Amino acid sequence: MDRMYDTLRTVAKSAVPDRALALVNRGVVQFNRLATESPFGEDGPALLVHCCHHRSGTVWFTRVLSTIARQYGLRFQEAEQAALEASTEVFLQDHSRIDRSALPPYRGSHMIRDPRDMVVSGYHYHLWTEEGWAHKPREKYDGKSFREALNSVGKKRGMILEMERFCEEDLQDMLRWRYGDPAFLELKYEDVIADEASHFQNLFEHYGFHDEALKVGLDVARYYSFQNLSGRNFGEVEEESHLRSGRTSQWEDHFDDELKDRFKELAGNAVVQLGYEEDNDW
Repeated sequence: MDRMYDTLRTVAKSAVPDRALALVNRGVVQFNRLATESPFGEDGPALLVHCCHHRSGTVWFTRVLSTIARQYGLRFQEAEQAALEASTEVFLQDHSRIDRSALPPYRGSHMIRDPRDMVVSGYHYHLWTEEGWAHKPREKYDGKSFREALNSVGKKRGMILEMERFCEEDLQDMLRWRYGDPAFLELKYEDVIADEASHFQNLFEHYGFHDEALKVGLDVARYYSFQNLSGRNFGEVEEESHLRSGRTSQWEDHFDDELKDRFKELAGNAVVQLGYEEDNDW
């Protein structure tokens, strides 16, 4: 049923205004809320929270969690916390910028990715992205937008521009995150993509899903797996796609000594701090 919904939604997006689609989605959520039981056991949280970072599985987890929410009639929202609606039950924050003290009782998850791979992924994605921020003229790029700046230089210079942007913005969010909160299940992109079934099972158990909801969640996760959606194996590249490659340790194919040195200058020992290297001699 949900695959049919996704298909109809994809077709409708080219012909139906966003406001009408939002009304349809709310209708589906409300119907499912009346027709299904809660996915939680006896002691479910008021709010599920997933926090992540740009180019660390954001689109992947948005699809999985919004689909599960819709199937159980839960209200899903991807937003800044300042815009979080009181009725939201599944909340996704794509920069991991949250005030935990201002949230209702929650269970959460947080996913990071090797910062070096985030640079590679970000570089290739930002060459073609339509995201509004990447199209705004910036004085630091002589009036060009970030996307224009990337496309106006060669690959190595473009990678350095992406490193500089990433280390100033996204990397700081990863380093500022408060790790060790038992309410949050900590995930690494590399681990999840290597064994999706066991990690999603751990995730849904952490959320407090009962057995039937666990099965539903795993079915949804399988549907949105890289291979199923892309029709490709890990490492097979499609440039202008959110699912470009899926492969881990891509940085090894792109970073020469100059790029390694520049990354270390900008990021310090971040890869050690985040658990991706034992020391900075990589």
